[in-house]
Amino acid sequence: MNPIHTANRIVLSLLALLIDGCTTAQTQRAEAAPPTATDDHHSHDKKHGYHHNFSDTEKWIKKFEDPARDKWQQPDKTIEALDIHADDKILDIGAGTGYFSLRIAKAYPQAKIYAADVEPNMIQYLRREGKKRSLANHFPLKVSGKKIKVPVKVNLILVVDTYHHIDDRIAYFSALQKQLLSNGRLAIIDFTPESPEGPPPEHRISKTNLEQEMNEAGYKLDKEITLLPYQYFLIFRPGTDRAK
Repeated sequence: MNPIHTANRIVLSLLALLIDGCTTAQTQRAEAAPPTATDDHHSHDKKHGYHHNFSDTEKWIKKFEDPARDKWQQPDKTIEALDIHADDKILDIGAGTGYFSLRIAKAYPQAKIYAADVEPNMIQYLRREGKKRSLANHFPLKVSGKKIKVPVKVNLILVVDTYHHIDDRIAYFSALQKQLLSNGRLAIIDFTPESPEGPPPEHRISKTNLEQEMNEAGYKLDKEITLLPYQYFLIFRPGTDRAK
């Protein structure tokens, strides 16, 4: 064999080994490195909520109505902090199993509670529970995920552990102002990034980002209630300081 050809083949083989080694090292460094701002799945997404299947009613009854939840959700203290008036009209968005709506309907028999949910099975369950508990002031309301229309304007809109599920939240809550009376309030309770409960961390929304979104939707923060260990508890009112 020609000595020159042999030498060239050796050089090419060495170059191939060198390139392969560099590629492997780069891959290993990329796998070990933390995500950057461009590929961070925890980045703030104003358009897309966390979609989950809630059709298995029995499964979610066990979870949502677990007595262990009461220790950190503190339903009685939370309802008291909402400062509900006897004849208020209240909309509970994402009512689920009625953890709050059924309690409020019982505590305020003169009030009207609209328990809104997108899941038909939950609505059926809420109807059965309202009838079983003789709560004539509790009205389950099947809604779409894009907008809500209530028969009357309300004094209070309650959104508990639901905000992170909603798509296009700025447009959604901007339109929702039409459902509020002139002195109406919007209460949002959702999980902090550090909470041991709640959705996967990448689907949680920080208090700062939530306030920013609500400002863009035309609301201003009225009050923050420091009561719950795993969630922030914020009260908003429609405002004129909407972000440009």
